[in-house]
Amino acid sequence: MRKRTAVTLHKSADLLLEKVEKIGIMIEQAGQAPVPGRIVAYLMLSEPPYRDFYEIQAFLKASKSSISTALNQLMQVGVVNYITFSGNRRRYFQINTQGLTKVIKERYRKGQLINNMIMETLQHRKNSEFQRFNRELKEVIDFSTYIHKGMDKLIADWEKLHPLS
Repeated sequence: MRKRTAVTLHKSADLLLEKVEKIGIMIEQAGQAPVPGRIVAYLMLSEPPYRDFYEIQAFLKASKSSISTALNQLMQVGVVNYITFSGNRRRYFQINTQGLTKVIKERYRKGQLINNMIMETLQHRKNSEFQRFNRELKEVIDFSTYIHKGMDKLIADWEKLHPLS
């Protein structure tokens, strides 16, 4: 019986590691560095949904400095915070869901900056002999503007329904 439990735990740990890696890659593809991405994935998948520094380090098999740097970055942007428990000096890191929502909104707003950059580019190119390219850039702006108007409305609607988000 004991052997079966160890095998089950090992398979469970392997499955968790596989999921953390898969989600970590998705987070990395969204622009995050590998270690912070894996930390976010691990904290999102963990039961309980918080871990101390040494649990994170042991699970990810990363150096203390890379874990420390990544946790500090994640706390600075508000995606991760920590909790403590009475009588226990350790800090336990967890996903800050409100901070995660804020990051999503900020990424959306950065998309608006790209739109502004393209508009400025078009102003500079107004006398260009390559008007077809200019029209294509204008089409990108029109698409982006359409998407942003829809997103602005969706965010406003969400915030009405969820005032604390």
